[in-house]
Amino acid sequence: MYRQLFIIRIALLTGVVSFAALSAYQRARVPVSPEAAAMLPLQTMRYALWALAVVAVLVALFLRSRLPGVPAPARASMLIIGWAFGEGVALFGAVQHYIGGPIATMALGLLTFVVVLVLLPVPRAPAKAG
Repeated sequence: MYRQLFIIRIALLTGVVSFAALSAYQRARVPVSPEAAAMLPLQTMRYALWALAVVAVLVALFLRSRLPGVPAPARASMLIIGWAFGEGVALFGAVQHYIGGPIATMALGLLTFVVVLVLLPVPRAPAKAG
């Protein structure tokens, strides 16, 4: 189970980092015109990003407080749910940057994801006897 959780975590991280790199590369090649940026609700989306970042960290803290007394299969599910919240914030930040927002939106999303991953680490496999 521990190896599978590690693989899931790496897959989530790889997807987010790949999309963030694509977003940064695309924006460097083709800047968004001021007219197109003015049509987007970027300021509202930034507030939503901050709210989602706070929610993701609160969910991670809540799940972290519940993990010690939970059986292993349920613990794995709780970890994946927590990681998914962090991944969602990172993707939302990268999408905002991709459509015309500042790079800070992508940075906030990635930072939130990293915080969630630190708060909810992959459990260590029990030591083998003998």
